[in-house]
Amino acid sequence: LPAGSISGLPLVQPNDNGVAAGTLQGGVRDIALEVTRADWRIETPDGPGLRVAAVAEVGEPPTIPAPLIRVETGTRLRVRVLLHTRPAGDADPFEVDPGEVRTVEFEAGAPGTYLYWIREGPEPDPESEAAESEQEQLAGAFVVDPVGGSRPDKIFVMNIFSEPVDETVSPTGWVEALAINGRSWPFTERMALTVGDELRWRVVNASNREHPMHLHGFFYSVLSRGTATGDTIYSPDDRRLVVTELMLPRTTDREHAHSHLAGLVIGIEVAPGPSDLISRGTPVEVDLFANEYGDRTGYRYGFALDPDFAADSLTDVPGPLLVFNQFQTVNATVHNRMTVPTGIHWHGLELDAWSDGVPDWSASDGRVSPAIAPGDSFTYRLSLLRPGTFIYHSHLDDIHQLTGGLYGPLLVLPEGERFDPRTDHVMIWGWNHPNGASMDQMDLNGRREQPDAAVQVGEVHRFRVINIAPAGRISAWLTLDGDIMPITLHAKDGADLPPHQRVPVDRLPHLGVGETADFTWTPTAPGTYELHVGLATGPEANLMQRWVVRPR
Repeated sequence: LPAGSISGLPLVQPNDNGVAAGTLQGGVRDIALEVTRADWRIETPDGPGLRVAAVAEVGEPPTIPAPLIRVETGTRLRVRVLLHTRPAGDADPFEVDPGEVRTVEFEAGAPGTYLYWIREGPEPDPESEAAESEQEQLAGAFVVDPVGGSRPDKIFVMNIFSEPVDETVSPTGWVEALAINGRSWPFTERMALTVGDELRWRVVNASNREHPMHLHGFFYSVLSRGTATGDTIYSPDDRRLVVTELMLPRTTDREHAHSHLAGLVIGIEVAPGPSDLISRGTPVEVDLFANEYGDRTGYRYGFALDPDFAADSLTDVPGPLLVFNQFQTVNATVHNRMTVPTGIHWHGLELDAWSDGVPDWSASDGRVSPAIAPGDSFTYRLSLLRPGTFIYHSHLDDIHQLTGGLYGPLLVLPEGERFDPRTDHVMIWGWNHPNGASMDQMDLNGRREQPDAAVQVGEVHRFRVINIAPAGRISAWLTLDGDIMPITLHAKDGADLPPHQRVPVDRLPHLGVGETADFTWTPTAPGTYELHVGLATGPEANLMQRWVVRPR
């Protein structure tokens, strides 16, 4: 739909999930929904958009996400669904023909965060092009509160519409919209908070895609993880402290936070208040040089600490390992010696917003993180509040600069501790090509082949696994003669796991984009072990390093 065009169809309204659909009487919430054609203006009411099927309460404008269903546990629901145009299906499931009304009645189950969705048309052949289309704009949040209600919260629903089209319509062969509560960045709603505020979010991934939920500059606690059919609410001892949490397709997440962009982004503006940022001692000065070589068909980017680094021999991917101590103050000056602008995000660090590295957005104290122009430089002030495994990476033209090699690991050690490369190992996974379509286009520590390592029985080794590829999930595991050896979980996103979660496992839980995890391994017998890091358990989908364990 061109900007400014007018039709006789209703206009989709963004839904902030602040009001529950239906009416409650006698312990029954009665909800009447209809599915109709509508114009979805993803940015502004008169901006460009798409014509889609959308869900509305009968007599109300259609909304994306679909109307919120929210009840207390034990409430009975009576839901009537009317379709105006085509057949639809998928709820429990049941089908509704054009012009037909179907009513379902059921009791709300256990408290938690769920979702519901409708599919327009019959289920497509999995081998057909239609199977690649996405109609997740026909989905909404379904929240069951405990008796007496829940603490105040905010609900965010991610919806995606995507359809193949002729290349004369779109050069990519697709038209699509990605939205949170019905809008796409920079037109998503803004949150206005104050330092010290406490927030509870229910995040619903109503799409068929994976999404890492990353909060810039803050850690948050994961209170529950769920799907359309069940929600696991964690006890206080089981809540993880993270900065990035991968959300699988059609899952939900409940979070508690202290307080190149496009699509699924929300801006948070925090008013000043007492700061808990701590720094000690004389600031450490670090100069980091962003280099490039080659043309646009064969370019590589990379960081170096040496100002005399020869860019035409650029092979050092990832960037140099940066190691600091907790509570140090670091002034990191990035010198852009490339022909394109850049901005560096310090992923996982809690710091003043102007140093966060999202160009022209991250701001505080009257300063803004800029796009660093070619030939220019900018000094970021890093705060190091907790020990852990973190990442620094480009946050401009992410796909090309990340896959070109503009990323590196950053470790924060406890006060007074020194880094020992003999027992502390970084494994960072990335792509070496924007497509990332094959294993040849993926690297571990910037290379395909890994050098052998030699260790001794009884030594404790710590492995820090980082996923900075633009997409995909990875894991890590150890084998001896083909048998999987136990490893011990230690940390997630730089935060140590609760003691009772530091347990032996066969492999790391899957890590999404921007996630890090640490595990320890103490070899108990000599032999030639294999460390695997990659997408799956098969030899074709991971990269391997041999670890020769010698007797003590």
